[in-house]
Amino acid sequence: MITTNDELASLCEVTRDYPAIALDTEFVRTRTYYPQLGLIQMYDGKHVSLIDPLGITDWAPMRELLLDTAVTKFLHAGSEDLEVFMNTFGIMPQPLIDTQILAAFSGRPLSWGFAAMVEEYTGLTLDKSESRTDWLARPLTERQLDYAAADVFYLLPIAGQLMKEAEASGWLSAALDECRMTQLRRQEVVDPKEAWRDITNAWQLRTRQLACLQLLADWRLRKARERDLAVNFVVREEHLWAVARYMPGSMGELDSIGLSGSEIRFHGKTLLALVAQAQQTADEDLPEPLLNLMDMPGYRKAFKDIKALVQDVATESKLSAELLASRRQINQLLNWHWKLKPQNGLPEMVAGWRGELMADRLNTLLEGYPR
Repeated sequence: MITTNDELASLCEVTRDYPAIALDTEFVRTRTYYPQLGLIQMYDGKHVSLIDPLGITDWAPMRELLLDTAVTKFLHAGSEDLEVFMNTFGIMPQPLIDTQILAAFSGRPLSWGFAAMVEEYTGLTLDKSESRTDWLARPLTERQLDYAAADVFYLLPIAGQLMKEAEASGWLSAALDECRMTQLRRQEVVDPKEAWRDITNAWQLRTRQLACLQLLADWRLRKARERDLAVNFVVREEHLWAVARYMPGSMGELDSIGLSGSEIRFHGKTLLALVAQAQQTADEDLPEPLLNLMDMPGYRKAFKDIKALVQDVATESKLSAELLASRRQINQLLNWHWKLKPQNGLPEMVAGWRGELMADRLNTLLEGYPR
């Protein structure tokens, strides 16, 4: 176990001599906004290293290793790990390859788990009984440490095989593009001023209620980040929506619409002040009404037609339909086409390797669904 700054510096210096490493993290995220890092696992092909972050204060050597482009970093289903790296180190590992994505381009299911992958390639069944460990508790048991080490020990040799398979299938370049896209998604940070758009049923509110929701959601997200508290532990989403819907003017009214005692006690005055601010917003400054994507005329048929087109492309390309387009990506495309939400850049389905496969056909299909 690496527990000191000097040990970490020595490890990172030695590891930078290797062409590739397997990485994983263990973290806890129950009530906090940010994931709490409990352990970093690393395997260079010869040595498994478990890094205890609780006693380390100088992470500069780790940052240098993560940014060393001469060392390829492999993770499996690493989306949440990337968030941990961003929050802990302020950077993403470079270059990064996700073996779950590699596997998807080699004919496996998109959500292929690590244990299933290890079993297919090695015939071994991993013990997953420690998956719910409190990784911030100390000391960690030998069984917990063995569990954590296995996550990188088996990953690196399998990654090499998956790279060969993806290259043989002709999809390696697309797989690497998808890995980069995963990193970009994790680097996106929600602007508090736009947080209201993610509130369930926001589209049901009228314009002044939406102005209130804008203020409430902005405040809640800032408070969550400031206190490192999950947003629903500040004020629950349905309660935030209710405040915007009914725009209460007293503590008693907050209670009557269902807010908890702790929400009222800690945040009642702030919520009422934000409601009052929304009441004073000039009419010309009120937001436009939100349109609900699923209520758009033709949504169901457009969604069905896109799914059918994706299935055709999946058959032709021998890639799974779930890899080509998720529900989120189809909805992103339709939101962009009907201009329902502000978006930076092109939707994922008509950009990158997906765009090369589908953009022309999708654009032709969407011509039949004007706003």
